Amino acid sequence: MTETLLENTYDDSLHDVLRAGRELGPSGIDSVSGAVVVLGYDEVERLAHDPRLAGIGLTIFDFIGVPDGHLRTWYSSLMFTNDGDAHHRLRRLAARVFTPRSVERHRDLAADLTAARMSDLAAAGGGDLVETFATVPITVICRLLGVPDDEVTDFVAYGDALSPVFGFMEPDQIARAETAVVELMVDVERMIAARADQRGDDLISALLDAEEAGDRLTHDEVVTMVGNLIVGGHDTTASQIGCSLLALLRHSEALDDLRADPSLAPAVVDETIRFEPSIGVVPRTLVEPVEIGGIERPAGSMVFLSSASTSRQADVWGDPDVFRPMRFTEAGVPKLLSFGSGPHYCLGAALARMTLEEVVLGAAFAGLGDTIVPTTSLDAVEWRSVLGRSPASLPVVVQHP
Repeated sequence: MTETLLENTYDDSLHDVLRAGRELGPSGIDSVSGAVVVLGYDEVERLAHDPRLAGIGLTIFDFIGVPDGHLRTWYSSLMFTNDGDAHHRLRRLAARVFTPRSVERHRDLAADLTAARMSDLAAAGGGDLVETFATVPITVICRLLGVPDDEVTDFVAYGDALSPVFGFMEPDQIARAETAVVELMVDVERMIAARADQRGDDLISALLDAEEAGDRLTHDEVVTMVGNLIVGGHDTTASQIGCSLLALLRHSEALDDLRADPSLAPAVVDETIRFEPSIGVVPRTLVEPVEIGGIERPAGSMVFLSSASTSRQADVWGDPDVFRPMRFTEAGVPKLLSFGSGPHYCLGAALARMTLEEVVLGAAFAGLGDTIVPTTSLDAVEWRSVLGRSPASLPVVVQHP
């Protein structure tokens, strides 16, 4: 069985690397971590539902040498890093605050934030689209949680410092994250205490009230869950905004289609996620030996389920390298695996999609009919990676009609 060593890349060469790897075999080995990278759509979907694959747990922390401390304790309690009964219980109790109705209640906020930022961009005659929209997702999450508006900047800083915890951190990132998690927990404790006598119309109040069949989140679980939501929804969505806007600038006809029919926003967003995803892999750990790609992998192996590879697979999408949003309006369109699958499917997927829809609509209409035009070559974009991959910047000018 042929297996290739996959280059650890996150820039424009990502899709070429994954395509070449997939042509050599159904799986490969990540060049940095040594993890098994699963490349095929059917295999990724199958393994996402296999109970022998658990959440990544503390495997990455062990790999980078973080044996103890507040950061490790917090990380080990996250819904993302737990499995079985513990995971199902946390997910069940938290899911009721991520219902479609709850998400839709915050669509106007996302639209208003986008409009305000576009207005500032237009008034300045241009700017950086990545920077312009970077804090929209966490601002929506903070409003959802009930964080006071004058404290959002602090939570942006917490999100920035803690977003690398799901990857391979450098020593300086570990130090910043260790400090941030302590400060974040102090702030969350204070907000919970403020709701001791009077609940509000916010997610923290809903988490405190979450009960089912006599079960409820404990105080410590509420504290951890708030941190989980801040980190899980910050850089992931902000990075996807950068990726989605890059895809739209490179395929401006989609912006024209949106102006003609705003109801296409969900299809356009899904196509940008498929075509240029911010999150390329979903990490897992084998708790039992599992055959992957014709090779039995031992228990304890790290496994990366490559959703980025599945999104450009020719026998699944037909024309995977063509940017075609209308595919998501057609019957029988394949399921996007970018938000995961199985028991670890992203709980905040609907919130992320809603935020992205409002941002791309704002970009399409660019204020009152203005047009955004890139000022640098879109063929030579500089990339960065924190939790998600994203263009480092997208400088534009705003042209008036």
